[in-house]
Amino acid sequence: MSMQKNNLSYCGDIVRMYDPDRFMQIMFLPADVREALWALFAFNHEIAKTREVVSESTLGLIRLQWWRDAIRDVYEHDKVTEHEVLKPLAQAIKTHSLPREDFDQLLYAREFDLEDVLPGNLEGLMNYADFTTQPLFKLALKICGANPDQEVVQPVAINYALAGILRASAALARQHRFYLPEDLMNRNNVSKENFFDEDKRSGVKQMIQAIVDNRLKQTKPDHLFLKSAEVISDIYFKQIKALDYDVLSPAMTHEPPFKALRVFCRTKIL
Repeated sequence: MSMQKNNLSYCGDIVRMYDPDRFMQIMFLPADVREALWALFAFNHEIAKTREVVSESTLGLIRLQWWRDAIRDVYEHDKVTEHEVLKPLAQAIKTHSLPREDFDQLLYAREFDLEDVLPGNLEGLMNYADFTTQPLFKLALKICGANPDQEVVQPVAINYALAGILRASAALARQHRFYLPEDLMNRNNVSKENFFDEDKRSGVKQMIQAIVDNRLKQTKPDHLFLKSAEVISDIYFKQIKALDYDVLSPAMTHEPPFKALRVFCRTKIL
């Protein structure tokens, strides 16, 4: 499978650069759905990065509202605003009859990023993982021709999001973004201000272990897209465990060995 930049559309290249795991997932799927999936995940990248590209929450809300209005125009007025991601996304919406409510849920969920508040507890973190990922997975399944209502989407989506949040904890914290539960932070005497202090490292590790231990039970999904997502999250959870839950370790940024081969073997062969 070719991953050369000059063979990709604008959306494909965005996903390749900023969402490589989902790019890999898409490359395992039939060629005739790839452009629509790339448009979907490029859209997700656009709204997910809102917090990091604005200087204040009001500007972030304006940015999300622009997307909300643009999506509304596609559905209500058959109007497509000129934009490199919106145009192919609008085509995907029409071709695959994608439900508007899933886009609305994704946009609403991203408003939480702008509030700069911690989830109150593990349930709050799970809800955030759910709201930012399950609608996305359901849209991807629709593009693939599957019925999301007949697939076990929620636990796969939540675990996938959790693994990503945990692995990115250090990078997010450097941007002053924290998604670890407030009650676990307090219980382990960890705060936003001392998160990187060496004497708090054991507390951070205990928090991460508590979250990993409470991830949802694997479901062995049938659809290839969900299978690959579950395998990826499983690989990352194993990496976190192997590093003794130390998400502040530089090794956490390293790719797990033979990741692509492991995903391929466990989704396409086993």
